[in-house]
Amino acid sequence: MRRRLLFLSALTALTALPAAAGELGVLVDKQVGKAQAASFGTGQKYDAVSPTGFALRGGFDVVDLKVAALQLNATWHNKTTGDLTYGGTKYGELENQYWAVGAMVNWKLFVNVGAGVEYRTESLTFRPSSGTNTDSTLGRPWARINVGFSIPTPIVSPFFALEVAAPLTKKDATGTYKDLSEALAPQVQIGIYGGIRF
Repeated sequence: MRRRLLFLSALTALTALPAAAGELGVLVDKQVGKAQAASFGTGQKYDAVSPTGFALRGGFDVVDLKVAALQLNATWHNKTTGDLTYGGTKYGELENQYWAVGAMVNWKLFVNVGAGVEYRTESLTFRPSSGTNTDSTLGRPWARINVGFSIPTPIVSPFFALEVAAPLTKKDATGTYKDLSEALAPQVQIGIYGGIRF
């Protein structure tokens, strides 16, 4: 709850900044994990978990050189649920929700290109069909790139971009339910990002 309040305060501060300072956007994405096998119990195997979700992002430019800008941003991603399956049989669910803060360099050319890093705090819930639920929090740095277009207008500029993100660190231990849920966490995220720059 405390982290959520901190994030909402940061997002509110971003939106209260003067106009001509940044962007507000929505990301619709697909998160893709990696297939894993538990190294405890019966060694249950799981296919990759690949939920679909959306995120809200706010950012402001701390340096703007017209052709390029350095932006600080904050992102909140909704709770997604993916089925834990193997061979077509469902063995439970994995929930994932995250918030992130980061920095990005945006090049404003004919085609807009952005590259940056962010730190994500991911809240995971491993919910097997039989057994107890396991909650864990995973903090990882992620790299993001996006490519897209913007429509320059006098007041705000609508934009859209294809965005790809991947964690810079990964967990592969599967000795406990907590380890297993972290190993099943997303390994790549692909989405369409759009919004307005002002």
